[in-house]
Amino acid sequence: MISATTQAAPPAGSSGQVVIDWNLITVQATKKAGFNSNLGSRMEAIEAIAVYDAVNAIEPIGRPYHFSQAAPKGASAEAAAAGAAHGVLVHYFPSQQPYLDSALANSLKGITIGDVPSGTSLGAASAADIIALRADDGSEPDQDYPGPSQPGAGQYRPTPAGFAPGINRQWATVKPFVLNSPSQFRPGPPPAVGTEAYLKALTEIREMGAASSVKRTGQQTHIAQFYKQDAELTVNETARELAGRHGSSLQEAALVFLLTDLAEADARIAIWDAKYTYLFWRPVTALNASSDGTVSNGYGAWTPLLSTPPHPDYPCGHCGTVSAGYGVLIRFFGDRNEYTLHTTTPGEKPRVLHSLSDGEMENGWSRVYGGIHYSFDNTASRKLGQDVSAYILSQWGK
Repeated sequence: MISATTQAAPPAGSSGQVVIDWNLITVQATKKAGFNSNLGSRMEAIEAIAVYDAVNAIEPIGRPYHFSQAAPKGASAEAAAAGAAHGVLVHYFPSQQPYLDSALANSLKGITIGDVPSGTSLGAASAADIIALRADDGSEPDQDYPGPSQPGAGQYRPTPAGFAPGINRQWATVKPFVLNSPSQFRPGPPPAVGTEAYLKALTEIREMGAASSVKRTGQQTHIAQFYKQDAELTVNETARELAGRHGSSLQEAALVFLLTDLAEADARIAIWDAKYTYLFWRPVTALNASSDGTVSNGYGAWTPLLSTPPHPDYPCGHCGTVSAGYGVLIRFFGDRNEYTLHTTTPGEKPRVLHSLSDGEMENGWSRVYGGIHYSFDNTASRKLGQDVSAYILSQWGK
């Protein structure tokens, strides 16, 4: 399952559960802190790097991401994983330290292989290494985008209900974790306003994505509502279920979460590069605008099923994030897997899926059914995500 560069098998009983557990703790910490998908995916990647490098120092998996300190003889790799994750999270979320300290104590008391204190200390050193490496990666300070003073046809501007400025403009220039640059897989431009491809997609979303649509089925409405949660939640829940179901070892789990979270984090950066390059308008604007691009009807002519997120349209953030993460998971576990997804959307039941490609497709189309992305956004962003995951996998020989 793991890379051909693996140098040693894990000792008997060295389970990947500690990695799975701390991924969940990490995701929960980001949401408790109010992080959006950009901030959340960055944090998950940093935590996964710290865990991978700590485990790799004791039980070799392949090349390190960055940290390469020699491990004390007999150090516990499981304790190193827990210590690394804990070290990352207490640094970024100091107000959550009491809970995180308790979680660390619970992790450590169940470890029976290796020296726990030296492993925990090594994990803390790995955490400090990646924290320092990412300290000036361009993710701060936050930058909004108010839009042009007199936007024309096709140009993004703030949208209802809140008309908030575009978020996280700086994410377009954040230093990628693996990609050579944010623009490495930038898609070509969206179809120009008025072209056949544009008008076809516009008609599709007018009919399928309206709050009052009579063409959207009940199942499609459920899909739109289900996947409106932050996309990294979908990716990481799937990774946890598959890693657990397939009985991933400590080494395997460390590598799976490293590459999955690197893929989704770099996909977010690449998507934001494209969004703030093309600055394309959202469907709610296009379907309420006059031919010159002005909106004078109070956005009353057409309303989407879902509230439009405050950032430019093209390409789709959800689509590319899930495609990138699932691209890694398909290479590790294969496409055909039964898995259950849950959602933060109140009242929506869990979904049982039978392949990762089905989940990727549903997630992408959910944005069309919700009226917040054109189908060409979905296509371009899924391709971008797949390119990102393939590139990241190539760097680790998977």
